[in-house]
Amino acid sequence: MQVAEHIDELPGGVACVTFATPALIKAFEREMDLPFPILGDPERHAYRAMGFERASWRRVWLDPRVWARYAVLLGRGRRSKPVDQDLLQLGGDVVIDPEGRIAWLYRSEGPEDRPAVDQLLAAVRGAG
Repeated sequence: MQVAEHIDELPGGVACVTFATPALIKAFEREMDLPFPILGDPERHAYRAMGFERASWRRVWLDPRVWARYAVLLGRGRRSKPVDQDLLQLGGDVVIDPEGRIAWLYRSEGPEDRPAVDQLLAAVRGAG
Protein backbone atom coordinates (compact mmCIF):
# COMPACT_ATOMS: atom_id res chain seq x y z
CA MET A 1 0.00 0.00 0.00
CA GLN A 2 1.19 3.50 -0.82
CA VAL A 3 0.17 6.91 0.47
CA ALA A 4 -0.62 8.00 -3.11
CA GLU A 5 -3.46 5.45 -3.16
CA HIS A 6 -5.15 7.37 -0.31
CA ILE A 7 -4.56 10.98 -1.36
CA ASP A 8 -8.25 11.70 -2.00
CA GLU A 9 -9.18 10.53 1.51
CA LEU A 10 -6.73 12.78 3.33
CA PRO A 11 -7.41 16.19 4.82
CA GLY A 12 -5.06 18.89 3.59
CA GLY A 13 -2.36 18.37 1.01
CA VAL A 14 0.65 16.17 0.43
CA ALA A 15 4.03 17.18 -0.96
CA CYS A 16 7.41 15.54 -1.34
CA VAL A 17 10.50 17.57 -0.47
CA THR A 18 13.81 16.41 -1.92
CA PHE A 19 17.33 17.77 -2.15
CA ALA A 20 17.49 16.78 -5.82
CA THR A 21 18.26 19.33 -8.50
CA PRO A 22 15.39 20.78 -10.56
CA ALA A 23 16.42 18.66 -13.58
CA LEU A 24 16.25 15.44 -11.55
CA ILE A 25 12.91 16.47 -10.07
CA LYS A 26 11.44 17.02 -13.55
CA ALA A 27 12.68 13.61 -14.71
CA PHE A 28 11.26 11.95 -11.59
CA GLU A 29 7.89 13.69 -12.07
CA ARG A 30 7.69 12.46 -15.67
CA GLU A 31 8.58 8.92 -14.68
CA MET A 32 6.41 8.58 -11.57
CA ASP A 33 3.28 10.64 -12.38
CA LEU A 34 2.59 11.27 -8.69
CA PRO A 35 -0.63 12.94 -7.48
CA PHE A 36 1.28 15.51 -5.41
CA PRO A 37 4.02 18.08 -6.03
CA ILE A 38 7.72 17.42 -5.58
CA LEU A 39 9.50 20.41 -4.07
CA GLY A 40 13.25 21.01 -4.21
CA ASP A 41 15.49 21.87 -1.27
CA PRO A 42 18.98 21.46 -2.78
CA GLU A 43 20.55 23.43 0.07
CA ARG A 44 18.81 21.08 2.56
CA HIS A 45 17.45 23.82 4.80
CA ALA A 46 14.35 21.74 5.61
CA TYR A 47 16.47 18.64 6.20
CA ARG A 48 18.58 20.44 8.80
CA ALA A 49 15.52 22.08 10.40
CA MET A 50 13.86 18.67 10.81
CA GLY A 51 17.03 17.02 12.10
CA PHE A 52 17.40 14.67 9.14
CA GLU A 53 20.98 13.47 9.41
CA ARG A 54 23.42 11.72 7.11
CA ALA A 55 24.10 8.04 7.57
CA SER A 56 27.52 6.50 7.72
CA TRP A 57 28.90 4.69 4.68
CA ARG A 58 28.75 1.48 6.72
CA ARG A 59 25.06 1.98 7.59
CA VAL A 60 24.09 2.56 3.96
CA TRP A 61 26.19 -0.08 2.21
CA LEU A 62 26.91 -2.84 4.73
CA ASP A 63 23.71 -3.08 6.79
CA PRO A 64 21.75 -6.28 6.02
CA ARG A 65 18.45 -4.40 6.49
CA VAL A 66 19.29 -2.20 3.51
CA TRP A 67 20.14 -5.18 1.31
CA ALA A 68 16.97 -6.97 2.41
CA ARG A 69 14.90 -3.93 1.40
CA TYR A 70 16.63 -3.74 -1.97
CA ALA A 71 15.92 -7.46 -2.49
CA VAL A 72 12.20 -6.84 -1.86
CA LEU A 73 12.16 -3.95 -4.34
CA LEU A 74 13.99 -6.01 -6.97
CA GLY A 75 11.47 -8.81 -6.40
CA ARG A 76 8.71 -6.30 -7.20
CA GLY A 77 10.37 -5.39 -10.48
CA ARG A 78 12.07 -2.16 -9.37
CA ARG A 79 15.48 -1.67 -10.90
CA SER A 80 18.36 0.37 -9.60
CA LYS A 81 19.44 3.38 -11.62
CA PRO A 82 22.67 5.33 -11.52
CA VAL A 83 22.37 8.07 -8.94
CA ASP A 84 24.33 11.28 -8.80
CA GLN A 85 22.94 12.34 -5.44
CA ASP A 86 24.13 12.08 -1.86
CA LEU A 87 23.24 8.49 -0.96
CA LEU A 88 24.12 9.08 2.69
CA GLN A 89 21.48 11.78 3.25
CA LEU A 90 18.62 10.45 5.33
CA GLY A 91 15.11 11.79 5.15
CA GLY A 92 11.89 11.29 6.96
CA ASP A 93 8.22 12.12 7.05
CA VAL A 94 6.63 15.22 8.53
CA VAL A 95 2.98 16.01 9.16
CA ILE A 96 2.12 19.67 9.62
CA ASP A 97 -1.18 20.63 11.23
CA PRO A 98 -3.55 23.33 9.88
CA GLU A 99 -1.87 25.93 12.13
CA GLY A 100 1.51 25.21 10.53
CA ARG A 101 2.98 23.29 13.48
CA ILE A 102 4.74 19.96 13.26
CA ALA A 103 2.17 17.42 14.43
CA TRP A 104 4.25 14.30 13.73
CA LEU A 105 7.85 13.67 12.71
CA TYR A 106 9.61 10.49 11.66
CA ARG A 107 13.37 10.58 11.14
CA SER A 108 14.70 7.67 9.11
CA GLU A 109 17.66 5.84 10.62
CA GLY A 110 18.72 4.29 7.32
CA PRO A 111 17.75 4.22 3.64
CA GLU A 112 15.32 1.35 4.23
CA ASP A 113 13.76 2.85 7.37
CA ARG A 114 10.32 4.21 6.59
CA PRO A 115 7.19 4.42 8.70
CA ALA A 116 4.38 2.04 7.85
CA VAL A 117 1.86 3.60 5.49
CA ASP A 118 -0.92 3.01 8.05
CA GLN A 119 1.13 4.86 10.67
CA LEU A 120 1.70 7.80 8.34
CA LEU A 121 -1.96 7.93 7.28
CA ALA A 122 -3.05 7.89 10.94
CA ALA A 123 -0.69 10.80 11.68
CA VAL A 124 -2.10 12.82 8.77
CA ARG A 125 -5.70 12.13 9.75
CA GLY A 126 -4.93 12.97 13.38
CA ALA A 127 -3.44 16.32 12.45
CA GLY A 128 -6.30 17.26 10.08
